Amino acid sequence: MTSGFWFNYFVALLVVALMLGGLYVVVRGFARGRVIASADRRLISVLESTMLSQHGSLHVVKVGSRYLLVGGGQHASPSTLAELPADEIDAWLSEQRSLARAQGASLREAFKALRRRS
Repeated sequence: MTSGFWFNYFVALLVVALMLGGLYVVVRGFARGRVIASADRRLISVLESTMLSQHGSLHVVKVGSRYLLVGGGQHASPSTLAELPADEIDAWLSEQRSLARAQGASLREAFKALRRRS
C-alpha cells in the first residue's frame, strides 16, 4: 500500500465526517425552528430545556398564555419554580423566529447556488 492510498483514505474519512457534522447542524436547526414555530399553536409546549446535572434539568414551558420555569430530575417529580414574565419570553421567541427565518433563507440560497453550479 502506498502513501497515496492512505492520504486518499484519510481525505475520504474527513469528507464523510464533515458531511455528517453538516447534516447534524442542519437537522438540529430545522428541529429548533419547528419547535419555535409551533409554540403558538399548541396549548402546552416546551420552549427551552437545559441540563443542570446528570439527573436534573430546567425547562421553560408555555401553558396557555403563561410561561413557567419547571425543574425536574430522575428521582423527583417536576415542580414549578417560577412564572416568567410573558413580555420577556415573547421578545425572545420573536428574536428566535427571526433568526430561524434568516437561517432558512440562507440555507435556501446555498441550495440554489449549488443547483446553479450543476
